[in-house]
Amino acid sequence: MATEGRKVMRVRHLRISGFRGIQELDWMPDASFLCLIGPGDSGKSTVLEALELVLSPRWNPSFDDADFSNGDSTKVIEITATLGGVPDELLLEGKFGLEARGWDATQKKIHDEPQEGDELVLSIRLRVDTSLEPVWTVVNDRHPEGKPISAKNRERLGVAQLGSYVDWHLTWGKGTVLSRFTGKTGDMSAILADVSRTARKALEGTSLASLDEAANRAQNIVKGVGVVPARGYHAQLDVQAVTIGQGGFSLHDGDVPVRRAGLGTRRLLSLALQRELVKQGGIALLDEIEFGLEPHRIRRLLRVLRQDGDVTEGKSSEPFGQVLMTTHSPVVIQEIQASELRIVRQTGGKVEVIVVPQDLQDVVRREPEAFLGARVLVCEGKTEVGFCRALDTLWCRDGGRTPLASHGIVPVNGNGSQAPQTTLAFHRLGYEVVYWGDSDVQVSPTPDELVKHGVTTVVWADNLATEERIAQDLPWEGVVEMLQLAVGEHGEESILASVKNQLSGTDFSGQISADPNSWEDSPALRATIGKTAKSKGWFKRIGLGERLGDLIVEYLNRIPKTDLAQKLIDLRKWVHGS
Repeated sequence: MATEGRKVMRVRHLRISGFRGIQELDWMPDASFLCLIGPGDSGKSTVLEALELVLSPRWNPSFDDADFSNGDSTKVIEITATLGGVPDELLLEGKFGLEARGWDATQKKIHDEPQEGDELVLSIRLRVDTSLEPVWTVVNDRHPEGKPISAKNRERLGVAQLGSYVDWHLTWGKGTVLSRFTGKTGDMSAILADVSRTARKALEGTSLASLDEAANRAQNIVKGVGVVPARGYHAQLDVQAVTIGQGGFSLHDGDVPVRRAGLGTRRLLSLALQRELVKQGGIALLDEIEFGLEPHRIRRLLRVLRQDGDVTEGKSSEPFGQVLMTTHSPVVIQEIQASELRIVRQTGGKVEVIVVPQDLQDVVRREPEAFLGARVLVCEGKTEVGFCRALDTLWCRDGGRTPLASHGIVPVNGNGSQAPQTTLAFHRLGYEVVYWGDSDVQVSPTPDELVKHGVTTVVWADNLATEERIAQDLPWEGVVEMLQLAVGEHGEESILASVKNQLSGTDFSGQISADPNSWEDSPALRATIGKTAKSKGWFKRIGLGERLGDLIVEYLNRIPKTDLAQKLIDLRKWVHGS
C-alpha cells in the first residue's frame, strides 16, 4: 500500500489489438507485483513492450509493417491502458479531468462515468495506422475520438522499462539517468566548453611537425589561386569537429569505465539507477529480469523491487508502485509467490493471462521448472522422475527420437498422494499434462476422474506400485539385478533383513540366503520383493530411480506383453505421438 498522501500508479486494464503476435488481449492486472511466464512466442515480452509504448514519454518510436499482426498494416494497432493512481495535475479539468472514468475495485469494472466510491482513472490509447504515425489520446466512451496527450504529460506517469539501454545509462548522454541526476542542462554545457578549451591547451607545445609540413604545402598551393592566409596555416585541434558531447563522459570505477565490467554488474547497476528515477508510486516494466545475473543477485534484486530490502542509497525502500516483469528463470519463480505468477497463453493470436492459484505455492517452490515448460509429466514420486531420464535416453538411443526437452516436457515429482491434485492443477492452467502413478492406494481425484477432465493417465494394473510392477514383470534375472542394485546402495545386511522380515512366518523365510542369485523365482517372492522395495524406499531418490530405469529398459524387448512394457509404450506415445 502507498504511504498516506501518496498515490500509487496501477495498470487497471490493458487492451491490445493488432500489435505484433497479439491480435487480441484483454487483461486486468490485479496486483502490484506480477511476473509473466509462458512458452516461447506466447506474447509475454510483447505485453510489456505494448505498455511501454503507450505510457512512456517517447514521442517518436518507429513503427514498420512488421509491428502489425501478420504484417497487415490495413488493420490498425490499438493499445489502450487504463491507469489508476494518476497524478492529480493530470486530473484537472484543464488537463484530462473531463475524460476521467471510474474504477470499481470491488467488481473489477470500469464505469465510463465515474460513480461514488470509484477510483478516478484515465484510459490512454496509442493508435498506429497505415501511415505508421503513432497517435496518443485519452479516451472514454463519451468522447471516443479522444483528447491528445503529449510526451511531457506521459512523462508525469512515471512509467519506465528498467534494464534497457544498459551501457547508454552509464554515460552522461542526453536523457540518461546520470545526466538527469546531474541537474540543469546548462551545467553540462559549461563543463563541455571547459573540456574543449583544455583539449586545445593540452596540444600546446606538442610537436605536430608532420602535420605542419602538410599545412605549409597547402599554404603554398593556395597562394597560386590568390588565397592569402592572414597568419599562416598550421595544424590545430578543431574542437567543433571532434565530438566531445555529453555521451563522451561515462561512469568510471577508478580509471576503468564501468561499461567494461561484466554484463551482470552493468545491468544491475543500470536497473538500480533507472529505478531511482521512476517516481515513487510509478510503474516499472522488466523484461527477462534474470538476464546476466547470478541467482544471488536475482534474489537481491527481487527483494529490492518488492520493498523487502534497502535501496541504493542505504535508505529503507518506500512503496514503489507496480512492477510487471517476465522471466524464463526457475530461480525467479521459486522466489516469488504463486499468486504473483501469470501464465500467458496464445491461441490463434488471441492472448489470455491466467492466474496461478496460491494453493500451488508448494509446487512453485518444489518444481519451478514445470511452470516454464509447455507440457508436464507428473510422476508419482522421485523413483518415476529418475525412471523418466532412463526412458528418455532409451527412446533417443534406440528409437532415434528427440529428447523430452525438445518437446518442452518437464518431468516433475508429484509428491506421492498429492500427484493427482498437482496434475489437475497444471491441466487447469492450460498445460498439456500426463499423470504417471501407482495404483496401490486410493487417491483424489482418482485416475478415472482425471480422465473425465481430459487428462491422460498412465497407471499400473492390478493396484500395484511401480516397484511392485517391476518385480512382477521383469525376467527373474532382472529382479535379481534390482536386488543387487539395492544391496549396493543400502548394504547387504539391510536388504536381506528387510526381505526376511517381510517373509517372516511363510514357507520362504528359511530359504533366503546372502546371495540373491541363489533365490528361486516364485510369484510370492516377487510380490515380497516389490512390497519391500516400496515400503523401505529402496529407490526413492531420482538418481536411484534413473539407475533402476537403466536396468529395466535392457529387458523391455523380452517382455513386450507385460503391463510394465505396455504402459511405458503408452507413455512414449504421449511424449512422441507414436
